[in-house]
Amino acid sequence: MKLSAPGLFSNGPVMRVISLALAVQESKGRLSLDDEIRRYIRVIETNWTANWNCPVYTTAAALDNAADSVASSGSLDGYPSEFADKVRHAADGMDPSEYLRILAEVVRGHHRKPYPEYEQLPMAGWEFPQTFPSLFGLGAVLMDEGDAPLPDLVTGFVAAEHPYCHERAADLSAEAQRALALFPGEQGIARHLPWAHRGGLQELINAVNDHMQQEHA
Repeated sequence: MKLSAPGLFSNGPVMRVISLALAVQESKGRLSLDDEIRRYIRVIETNWTANWNCPVYTTAAALDNAADSVASSGSLDGYPSEFADKVRHAADGMDPSEYLRILAEVVRGHHRKPYPEYEQLPMAGWEFPQTFPSLFGLGAVLMDEGDAPLPDLVTGFVAAEHPYCHERAADLSAEAQRALALFPGEQGIARHLPWAHRGGLQELINAVNDHMQQEHA
């Protein structure tokens, strides 16, 4: 049974890399394609689930497959509009299939090297919600909650799903502890979430632990 190639490019790793490449092209030199691809690789390889589901070499193969499909079709007509539009703009006049092959090689080349530590290549804005999705979600909620003390806000956030709050609580505290380990300075990840300095992250962990001890122990 022949797979429908356009359906493969509506979402997933091909679109992720093309979106990064387009952002680089639109940045007019502010961003580097090499750095964005290295960040993409870091996101995948530091997340066991992502790496299990779609390792980086699969992304490179998917881009090669996209290139072969577009070359065989002779144009981007008939492909999902978002895919076609982004490839056209990112390629900036280059043959789309050739551009996709170049992206595959860039991914493959950087995958042969260790991914960079955060001290070497700072976490990008798009990278943050992929690395700390629960903290990102909490931050979005807290923006609407006023000036109440952080522990109270965290407790309310977790308790909103009580008594089925175990997963939410575990994810929050685990991400906060991971942030403390990866960014041990006083500022923590406050660059991405203003309240998520070292003290705020510790308050979050304590509030989650207190809730679990009081309501579930």
